[in-house]
Amino acid sequence: MKKLISVLLILSLMCPLCGSLAEETEKTAVIPSQWETGAEHQIVRKDFPFYLVTLEYLWPGEFPLYFADGVDDLPFMDLKDFAAFMNYVWVNMAADYQITADANPDTGIVMCTRENGCTTVFNFTNSRIVWPDYFGFLRLSDDQLDYLGLLGNFSRNDKEGRPYLLTDISARERKGEPVALDLKEYGIPMLAQDGLYLVPVQTLSAFFLNNQGLGLYFNGQSLILAKVDSLNENAARQAAMMLVLAELTKSEEFSDSGADAEQDRAAQMAQMMQMVEQKMAEPSLVNIYLAGQKGSRSLPLRDFAVRELAMELDYLYGLRETHDIDSFMMFFLETGMYEALMGEDTAKADQAIRDMVRLWLDDGHSSYYGDSFLTETPTAEVSRGYSNAAFQTMREKLTALRQQYPSMAEGFSGVAGYHEVGNTAYVTLDNFQYTKADYYGAPEADASTLDTCAQIIQAHRQITRENSPVENVVLDLSCNVGGHAAAAVYVLCWFLGDAQLSVKDSFSGAETTTVFRADINLDREFDEQDTLAGRGLNLYCLISPVSFSCGNLVPWAFKMDGNVKLLGSKSRGGSCAVFPMTTAWGTSFAVSGPLRLSFMINGAYYDVDKGVEPDYVIRTYDHLYDREALTNYINSLY
Repeated sequence: MKKLISVLLILSLMCPLCGSLAEETEKTAVIPSQWETGAEHQIVRKDFPFYLVTLEYLWPGEFPLYFADGVDDLPFMDLKDFAAFMNYVWVNMAADYQITADANPDTGIVMCTRENGCTTVFNFTNSRIVWPDYFGFLRLSDDQLDYLGLLGNFSRNDKEGRPYLLTDISARERKGEPVALDLKEYGIPMLAQDGLYLVPVQTLSAFFLNNQGLGLYFNGQSLILAKVDSLNENAARQAAMMLVLAELTKSEEFSDSGADAEQDRAAQMAQMMQMVEQKMAEPSLVNIYLAGQKGSRSLPLRDFAVRELAMELDYLYGLRETHDIDSFMMFFLETGMYEALMGEDTAKADQAIRDMVRLWLDDGHSSYYGDSFLTETPTAEVSRGYSNAAFQTMREKLTALRQQYPSMAEGFSGVAGYHEVGNTAYVTLDNFQYTKADYYGAPEADASTLDTCAQIIQAHRQITRENSPVENVVLDLSCNVGGHAAAAVYVLCWFLGDAQLSVKDSFSGAETTTVFRADINLDREFDEQDTLAGRGLNLYCLISPVSFSCGNLVPWAFKMDGNVKLLGSKSRGGSCAVFPMTTAWGTSFAVSGPLRLSFMINGAYYDVDKGVEPDYVIRTYDHLYDREALTNYINSLY
């Protein structure tokens, strides 16, 4: 009811609030009538190439899209085609994945049913989409480790069916209430006509694919399924840079020694940048996407896109209540974004999205990936929220501080992953990553600060070696900004043995708590040999205002367990998993999603967004990195 009141209020306030758009918003208010349920529409089918995640993987032939009433930049997809597409994409990723779409013309209902019995109900009579079990329908495989999918597609078994790194030993799951998406409330069309059951491509993308990090993009020439964080020029440049660096590291022509080393390095850098530009020019999904014709969006697309964006954020932004946002449509008006989002200038609309995630949401997980293909000259104004600015300043300060200490000035990005000072072992992790390397084959080959699991495997060997002098183990998360939840759980299991992870979904109300164990010594068994717990070691964790997301989750879990003491100052927080999103005109961004990292007390769930207090406060940040002094301090604590 609150949402409906807000929308009605918006319509009554539109003209005086939007001044320069008064004439256009008057038209906008009329537009929803063309999408009225039961009205006849002029439906046109057009077929397009459909790229599926990679340049080489295409839909056989061309894929049908539908357009209504002459609006050629707002595509719809028939639900039978949607089911066929989902089956085609996921069949190689999850065993027995199958969706059927059964239509009942008399009731205007299309029932989509998964092979696991979970359903999605599309009601074209009242423009509603209903999921009795949202995550049951969306989950790709019964083999995934956690019901809500926070660990992604991390499987408990490898391709040969052998135990792999993590296993769940117990879990409790609450599926939550049925979720009903009311498209009519937002003026979002669902069209049933001529035996077709049409839903906007953008709506299907947001509620069926974004949770997997994927999005559907239409640029007038092609339909593209891509990772949301990859379909932009910046991501393409980074990928090209990594490929070039990999090639150069294998080349004997490049060295940094000799009398003319400085001059050689300059020449090498110039050659490297030339190689990057060449890579950028090669055929890619990004180049296909950006090849779409530049220009403005039609007025119907603009109206639809703003309503759709408001609906998606109302349902999927995990911190809406925390930010006191009752309605995102009202939020757009209150912040001045509505005019830019509805205007003809696509660059300004993209800038409004950039401002929304960076300046207004400002929550650490919300970020901007890339502009729409329509935007020829982006405004690219720098917008950074006050919280993120303070965070970045603190991160730079701590990074500079630890560079001053010899034991912290080794390795990648100034971080020595593992080293010992007297009787104390220090393990420094600035993020949580796993690379799906051959951990059981040659883990030492992957022991870099880019691979958390390989680092922990190596550290465990060192700490538990014969005649080891180690009495204290300190996990340094003072500059840890998060990363993959599966890698964070792996670290928790290493310290705690049995590691508990609780997650609550703000979209459906679903809750889950799972207890994990990890295989650290790579014997494919999950036992006391894989943990530091129970070995008589003193366990500590360093935290700071930079410890964020999973870098905040891990110390929270330590705090609740009680056997690992926290040193430093309060962590930043960050409870929501990153949720990639797109706009209907092709902008890519991410927000704090509906999955909220939590801890459980007396059977109830509490999120970790406000950070965790240390057990022992260290007020001077230099003391975190003076390992000699810190070791002496730790030895004085017991």
